[in-house]
Amino acid sequence: MVGSRVGELLAEAQLIFNWEASTDDVAPLIHAHPTLSEAMGEAHMALAGKPLHAHG
Repeated sequence: MVGSRVGELLAEAQLIFNWEASTDDVAPLIHAHPTLSEAMGEAHMALAGKPLHAHG
């Protein structure tokens, strides 16, 4: 990951990785809005088949 606010994503990604969490584990958790970690939560919701924002 690269970017000016990447620390916000790294912290959550590290937790998910070390927890060995599945998409179903992460999807129902609260991800504050507006934050970059919200994008991590929405990605897991989409992977779990429950996208918050879907187009098409």
